[in-house]
Amino acid sequence: MRIGMAAVVFLGLTVMVSDVGAQTSDAALRDRVLQLVDRLGAPKLEARKAAEEALIKLGPRILPLLPEAGKAKKDERSEGLERVRAALLEAQNQDPANLGAAKVTIKGTGIRLTEVIKALQTQSGNVLTDLREQEGAEATNPPLDLDITDKPFLEALDIIARKAELTPNFYTGDGSIGLMAGIPPSTYRVLYSGPFRITLRQIGALRDFQADTTTANVQLEVAWEPRLRPMLLALKADQLAIIDDMGKTVEPQVMAESTDVPLRPDNPVAELNINLDAPDRAAKKLASLKVKADVTIPAGLKTFRFPSLAAENVTKKEGEIAVTLEGTEIDEQVWKVNVELSYPSGGAAFESYRQGLFNNRLWLQKADGSRFEHNGGFSNTAAEGDKLGFEYLFVDAPGKPADYQLVYETPSKVLTIPLEFEFKDVPLP
Repeated sequence: MRIGMAAVVFLGLTVMVSDVGAQTSDAALRDRVLQLVDRLGAPKLEARKAAEEALIKLGPRILPLLPEAGKAKKDERSEGLERVRAALLEAQNQDPANLGAAKVTIKGTGIRLTEVIKALQTQSGNVLTDLREQEGAEATNPPLDLDITDKPFLEALDIIARKAELTPNFYTGDGSIGLMAGIPPSTYRVLYSGPFRITLRQIGALRDFQADTTTANVQLEVAWEPRLRPMLLALKADQLAIIDDMGKTVEPQVMAESTDVPLRPDNPVAELNINLDAPDRAAKKLASLKVKADVTIPAGLKTFRFPSLAAENVTKKEGEIAVTLEGTEIDEQVWKVNVELSYPSGGAAFESYRQGLFNNRLWLQKADGSRFEHNGGFSNTAAEGDKLGFEYLFVDAPGKPADYQLVYETPSKVLTIPLEFEFKDVPLP
């Protein structure tokens, strides 16, 4: 069961669930947003434009309050909602402060889990999906006593999950964080660094009799707030610092080609493996395991709309970025949509995409606002000069291409944020 919709809000927004005044304020904002959304379908153009401008002025904090596009009933309202959503997403992506951890405040006694989850999503802009029924478990709604003040989202999520006997699942395949029944093992070692959550999964030792070598391997899991949609994690191999409990340095064995980990938005998590020289056999622990990396984040999202998926060689331009819908080929139940992107050559966004960091979003949309999400994968078909070509697959879309418009999102720039963490006193096998 999907609990919420994707959105991003300014960091630091808080909702005191136990505070009646805050609840009233939230309700007033929600009512105001719904009133303005209704006016997006007003008969007069001036009224529709005024409503659109008023919604945008309210800022990214209202993103979770906007109706889903698929529920819009009028053409004007549907198109207005898309423009508002795109403007708010671009605004939040332009703010460097939004690349830090979203902060959460939830205080009160006997707060139902469903209300807690709503507050988590509203305050952070991250999507949570309840997977319990899907996995055959009962979707209970227990009351929780919480005293969470200005906590990073992922840390707050873990606190709530433990109280509700839930386990976060970052491998949902739809870009959300899943919630499953059960309590994570107490032996888990978890750290938080900004919008990231790092789990130390295991340390292993290997003796190769043929090569007469002994090595060790550290397996880490790096999860992040889904709203960020990062593209690349670049490990700083020269800044790895590992010391055992005897004060001896343990040298890493990291090859240059293994330091970059491409990231996909489908699952907000990645595995990070670090090979080491085997620690001295007399060592019992790693006294310190320090890791530094850079994470590339898309920013300045641009949205391109093509009125008919059946059209050919139609180009839309936003600033220096152009997107061309070259055409759609039908192969039984599969629609192959060919798109060409043109970026300013030499720009950071273009260089990132040329390296294979394809993180764009696209979907098909009918006149009534209902959406058919991209569901069939893609391939890079061309890379020449400042142009990149892609073929996107849509499987089992009902109707015909002419029934849909194509909506395509791509960043105008990329930003880099640091990831740094240190595990201490890690037992060796």
